[in-house]
Amino acid sequence: MSEVTLEKIIRKVVDCLEVSQMSFEEGHNEGCVNRAYYAMFHCIQALLFISNVQSKTHVGSHTKFRELFIKSGILDLELNVMLQRAFEKRQFSDYDYDEVLTEDARESVEDAERFVNATIQYLKENNHLQ
Repeated sequence: MSEVTLEKIIRKVVDCLEVSQMSFEEGHNEGCVNRAYYAMFHCIQALLFISNVQSKTHVGSHTKFRELFIKSGILDLELNVMLQRAFEKRQFSDYDYDEVLTEDARESVEDAERFVNATIQYLKENNHLQ
């Protein structure tokens, strides 16, 4: 297995976001919600990576993200709200049999776009990305 780098994580972030956007445009709401959440999840992985912190679970990653970046005031509290909303929608879309509404998919992809932009901006401002 190859070495994990910040650049590899960010490539995954961008790929997930692009697939979420395409899925929304094509009316694939479940795929949109899933990939939007994973774009955000991989942003958290990038932030934990630069902090030399690892977590084996989604909930553990969320907890460390809140501890290191939200409670400390480094990143805006609204990002945590978006993450929790995306996680709940992803759980619903992956495990429930009811339809994912277009409004929910739109909100997920918009949240992911803001989350990704905030993460990349933070990484650039702190000289982790060029």
